[in-house]
Amino acid sequence: MDRSFLSSDQLIKATRDFVCIRTATYEDKQEATFLEWAFVGNTGGSLRIFGYCILSPDGKTKLRRSTRGPNFLYANSGAMAADLRQISAQYSGRAITTTSNPAVPQMKNVRLGINVASCDGLPSVVVFGKDQTEVDSLNQKLSGVIWDEQLAGKFIYASTTNSSDLKSVPGAGSQSGILVIKPDAFGIKGQLITIISPEVSAERLQESLLNAANAFTRISKTHGLHVRNGRQTGTLWKTEIPIPARQRTPSRTRQNPRPR
Repeated sequence: MDRSFLSSDQLIKATRDFVCIRTATYEDKQEATFLEWAFVGNTGGSLRIFGYCILSPDGKTKLRRSTRGPNFLYANSGAMAADLRQISAQYSGRAITTTSNPAVPQMKNVRLGINVASCDGLPSVVVFGKDQTEVDSLNQKLSGVIWDEQLAGKFIYASTTNSSDLKSVPGAGSQSGILVIKPDAFGIKGQLITIISPEVSAERLQESLLNAANAFTRISKTHGLHVRNGRQTGTLWKTEIPIPARQRTPSRTRQNPRPR
């Protein structure tokens, strides 16, 4: 599926009525149990690294059959957008009674956040604070600007109060703030682009993030060459839960590391 399938304006508009979730698959044991229900069911198969499914608001009913990707279910992005509009019309959303913004969509840790950013060809944003109170305050600032149409979907987010979580990013971890990071090709290390001060105004924060997003250049990758380079350099990624045997190659170890 080429990137244009999910990038059409009409499809992006249609997804505004949905909660879109990017799963971590082999990186979270609790999540994997849910994904086995959503994507494997009673087929006796094993968890896939990717899939697509539309669920009811309570997350207990599959509204459409799960597939390897939306392009297996729809002929094009227009057909997908039309189906999403039809589904959305069947559910009336609850009235929002709070003035707060949606929470920042975060990966479970910095390590995974940088890796996913590399996989998606996006910059990583890490909120780093001296304690959880400071982290929560910075995330609240972020939530006030990142849902703007110019910034939605432009970054992969994570948070930490532990400077050691940033040891793979030279220059990071010495001061609190909102860190914008360019991941390397394998998502193992990162290059610090900028640190946005905790005292930043909402207007200045939005401007800084927009500048970073517009200036970012994704690393071009082809699957075969990327995998070969990873094996040649010994760059491996160890997943939290084992990858099914059918996805292993002879070069992988028992601990299931894999090039990213």
